[in-house]
Amino acid sequence: MKTHIECEVAGEVATILLSPPEGKPATLDTDVLNELEQAIQQVRAQQSRIVLLRSTSERFFCVGANINVLKETNAATIVPWVMQGHRVLNMLEDLPMPVVAVVEGYAMGGGLELAMACDLIFSSDSGRFSQSEASLGFIPGWGGTRRFARRIGVSKAKYYFYSGQMIEAKQAADIGLIDFVGDKDALTNELNDFTVSVLGNNKNAMSQFKTILNQQEQVARDENATVEACRSISCLQDADAKQRLSDFLNKKKTI
Repeated sequence: MKTHIECEVAGEVATILLSPPEGKPATLDTDVLNELEQAIQQVRAQQSRIVLLRSTSERFFCVGANINVLKETNAATIVPWVMQGHRVLNMLEDLPMPVVAVVEGYAMGGGLELAMACDLIFSSDSGRFSQSEASLGFIPGWGGTRRFARRIGVSKAKYYFYSGQMIEAKQAADIGLIDFVGDKDALTNELNDFTVSVLGNNKNAMSQFKTILNQQEQVARDENATVEACRSISCLQDADAKQRLSDFLNKKKTI
């Protein structure tokens, strides 16, 4: 019982679906990242004009690493985990066509990092966002330290990471974390209108525009991967972080 990645293509529109077990949130592990990588390669090969990334769950977009990853996280496993996440999310960010994260429900931790690797984030008014790693003694490990601050500014990124505060969709739009918010019907209409606009524009021009913008960030992005990996090791060596993770895993056993 785990999350899987599905890829659906209708004409020039591709949809990458996070498909968790019924009633459960989408979570991430090595196998899910491998499936996501395959889906990214598929939409690139098929030269789709626009990609939508969404979950089959209406309650959760994605809540980050699953329980098995957390159980196995230690100084030996954290660097490969961080670097795999960076590699796959960078592949998503580097797709030559527009990529839109469609969020309903919770996008937390690595799930928010996944959404922020997309060009745009459209949310229903049920969207809830949090870069919540500090509660377990971690830092964002998949570019979240950079992408979070790039979207909302350094001081706001510090505020929301330090506090771990959950950000409701309207507030997320107000601070620039997401690019659209509305009720379910409004979200559907916005997605349809935006897709029609994209399909009506020149594919090469959009690809070149995106490439220019992304290349301006790539040196910082590559350096950020190494920094997050090193700092993640430091987090795991902290006694309080070890206790927080142990308490969290023991709590999960009793639920």
